[in-house]
Amino acid sequence: MNVTLSAQVYSYVQSASGKDTKSSSSQPATDSSATSVTSPASSQSVISGYGLMMSRLFGDVSTLPATQTQLTNTTQNMDAANFLTKSDLNVLSDLYAQAQDQGNDLRYVDDIARDLGNYRKFGSVEGNFNNGQIFDTNGRIQTVSFTEKDAATASRILSNGNLSGSGLDPVFLKFELDPGYSFSHTASFDYLESVVNSTGSDGASNDQTQQSQFATYVGQGQNNYVMNTASKVTFKTEEPDFISKDGVFTVTETGKKHGFRLEGNNVVQDKNPDLSEFLSGTVKANTLMDYFMNQNDSDVTKSDIPTGLFDFLFSSKSSTTSQK
Repeated sequence: MNVTLSAQVYSYVQSASGKDTKSSSSQPATDSSATSVTSPASSQSVISGYGLMMSRLFGDVSTLPATQTQLTNTTQNMDAANFLTKSDLNVLSDLYAQAQDQGNDLRYVDDIARDLGNYRKFGSVEGNFNNGQIFDTNGRIQTVSFTEKDAATASRILSNGNLSGSGLDPVFLKFELDPGYSFSHTASFDYLESVVNSTGSDGASNDQTQQSQFATYVGQGQNNYVMNTASKVTFKTEEPDFISKDGVFTVTETGKKHGFRLEGNNVVQDKNPDLSEFLSGTVKANTLMDYFMNQNDSDVTKSDIPTGLFDFLFSSKSSTTSQK
């Protein structure tokens, strides 16, 4: 079914059993009108795929919000659905209609829409976790992988040769099936595979029955990836200034070099002398600054003291020239 965007009017129809069913009808619009679906079990009109997409992704709205194309300070707090393209919404409308016809739980399509929206929103700025630059606190490289079951499903989808035929953006599918980018995905790979397989390479629906497997929703939860940590330390971290173990502090050798010490069980850092202390004579230091500022040196008169680094270099050059 090819559903395109249109203006919709939503209404609720109460059946004899007292159950409210949301229905929709097309109104004149600049785009083509959506198709109303009639349930084969009764003459009652049910919500179309486009109507399902509108209500589930955007709530009770009569028109689509403007599509966002850039992640900015203004758009970063917007829902990911606002970043879905017109093509995305058309495909999702078809998937909602297909899921409804086959008796599948619509939350499976919700999850695909959520992942697709996050891809549109963050995909251009998101880095790959498996780039070899992620380490644990001990300096060991960490990578992520899908569960064994999801990894096998992802491999089948990628080797299917029908990524473009599913209607979903093939670039998104490759992103979704890469653990480095989408290890925290919410979409069911089993359902995603059924979507890809349900459409032939010519774009025609194979109309495969799925209701026995997807009639009851099973969420991904937090069990959709595995964290792998290398056994070898490859990133040497600097020794901290102090360590706290079970509430007891210890100053390391590095910390001692930086002026840290213990007072009781408190870590304090000795104050380094500042410029005012050098200038006041409280602290004596054999530095270039000390040479410039120390006017009590009996061998140097006030007129001989360079007033700045430029004067010092210039006077040194002049002195060298005169000696020649």
